[in-house]
Amino acid sequence: VAMPPKFRRGQNEDQDRVQLLGLDSSDEEEEEIFLNSSPHVPHHSGRAVRPGQGHDDPKIKQVQTQVSGVINVMRDNINKVLERGDKLEDLEEKSEGLAESASHFRVSARRLERKMWWKNCRLKLILAGIVLAIIAIILIIIIVKTRK
Repeated sequence: VAMPPKFRRGQNEDQDRVQLLGLDSSDEEEEEIFLNSSPHVPHHSGRAVRPGQGHDDPKIKQVQTQVSGVINVMRDNINKVLERGDKLEDLEEKSEGLAESASHFRVSARRLERKMWWKNCRLKLILAGIVLAIIAIILIIIIVKTRK
């Protein structure tokens, strides 16, 4: 049972690439044309011709135009990926800042909640003391009047 390429360890990456993509030597030449920023297209005489060097074969010009277009699209895509990465880093920094602020807010809210709870308890105790004092005064007045 053959394992998928991503699960095989210690294998040659070039062999995996050739096997996955079905590349042969002519495909590697084409890949090199696409990967190089200034591709060399072989001339039928065997020497390399750069794009724009006055070759009259329309097929070669068409391929060169397509290659240039693909290269420009790939450069645009790479720039967009880099910009996206920068934006993601900015978002990550902002989210970390928000997480810190939320943590600080949570701690401050708990502290304030405890402070208000104690303040409420003190107020209830003071009110209970006042009510007990009033009841005690009323009872004392009643007891004093009944004794006379």
